[in-house]
Amino acid sequence: MDNEKYRKKLINLLQNCCVPSDSLHFAAIVVMKDGNEFSGVNVKNSVFRDAIYAEQSAIAQAVTSGYKKGDFEKIYLMVGSESISDLKYLNRAVISEFFESDKEVVCMNLFGQEVILPVSNLYSAVFNY
Repeated sequence: MDNEKYRKKLINLLQNCCVPSDSLHFAAIVVMKDGNEFSGVNVKNSVFRDAIYAEQSAIAQAVTSGYKKGDFEKIYLMVGSESISDLKYLNRAVISEFFESDKEVVCMNLFGQEVILPVSNLYSAVFNY
């Protein structure tokens, strides 16, 4: 049930992406252990290396609000395309830095497909779905 609630929120967030250099839209919502939520979208300019990842944006908002590692419960990520494998671009390092290894990363696409991974499996997961 929660996943469907977050799917709808993520679809709405995708409209806020800033991606002038390509068409890959990403949105993220981090859920804290106390129930608070923070959202983010990808922000790019014409120089791809200067991109801000959606998960970086959401996690940074939580950290700015005073949260620390151990306070994060779950992260929901959505790619605004048909291919869930586009989530291979997610920033595994920033997620691993703030989430405990047993927490879930819920990866979704626009068409109802989802993959749920523990943070501990982010580096070994291959997004060929």
